[in-house]
Amino acid sequence: MSNQGTPSRGGEGLTDARKLLTEEEREMLLSRVHSLVYWVGMLIPEHELLGGSEIDLREVVYNLTSKDHLTSEEVAQINELIRLIKDKERVLEKRLAHDPMTLDSAKAMVEETCGLLRAIEELRTVETSEKAEFRKADVISRLDDARRWQRFVESTKMAP
Repeated sequence: MSNQGTPSRGGEGLTDARKLLTEEEREMLLSRVHSLVYWVGMLIPEHELLGGSEIDLREVVYNLTSKDHLTSEEVAQINELIRLIKDKERVLEKRLAHDPMTLDSAKAMVEETCGLLRAIEELRTVETSEKAEFRKADVISRLDDARRWQRFVESTKMAP
């Protein structure tokens, strides 16, 4: 096994139990992952193993989020990428919550987890034409409602 807090056979790579993550440190790091501002200062991981393939996650996210218009295939790709990233994030969070590890390993895992969450947020903000049309229709609907209310209020003021 690796040197992430679990002893390996034969004595090599043993981790001193005094250096293992304490429950208090574990809770503090997990709260960082669940914080509303977890992404502050976090970078999207450059390379990530997702769905059995290593991808240049930072470049893929940048390419998808910097496009003016997305095809339906690209929207499907974004949705699949979000699903794969969520799966990886859940695995990392479970390991962080339960596996014995050193504080340094845990901090690296939190950084990776928060970077993955940031990638998800970036991908969710991608503007599709459908989203833009929906928002436009919503704004127009609100304006129409406001105008109707304004006319109603004006008509009640004039009534004797």
